[in-house]
Formats: sequence, C-alpha cells, structure tokens
Amino acid sequence: MDIVIQILTMSLGVLAIIWHQQKTINKLRDDTSHAINKLRDDTSHAINKLRDSVTANGERLARIEGFLHIDTPKPAVQATEPQATKA
Repeated sequence: MDIVIQILTMSLGVLAIIWHQQKTINKLRDDTSHAINKLRDDTSHAINKLRDSVTANGERLARIEGFLHIDTPKPAVQATEPQATKA
C-alpha cells in the first residue's frame, strides 16, 4: 500500500511541476507577444512621424531654393543609356 501512495504522490508532484511550467511559459509568451506588438506600433508611429518631417523639410527646402533662385542639380546619367560614338 505504501508503494502505491508513493507512486501517486510522485505522479501528482510531477504533474504539478509540468502544469506550473506550462502556466509560466504561457504567461511569458503572452507578455513577450504584447511587448513585441507595442514595439511594432511605436516603431510604425515613429517612422510615420519621421516620414512627415522629411516631407515637410523637403517642401521647405524647395521654397528656399525657389526664393533664392537656386536650381537643383540634374540627376546623373545612368550607365545603361547608350552613349554616342564619335565617327
């Protein structure tokens, strides 16, 4: 009889340990998922704010260049375009 009680006690102890570990893992997974989602939202918000700032600065620069009558440089010629050969 003592052996049966010892086996049941050990089995119950092992099940309790497994249950506790699973509960802890689930909590950590939920916390990590929440932190990752918050980080994604914050990053997306920061990128949108930066994009708006860059656009506003580009518009300001265009107005200043127009006021000072400064021409913007022409883009460089692509290497893929055929060049004229001298005859």
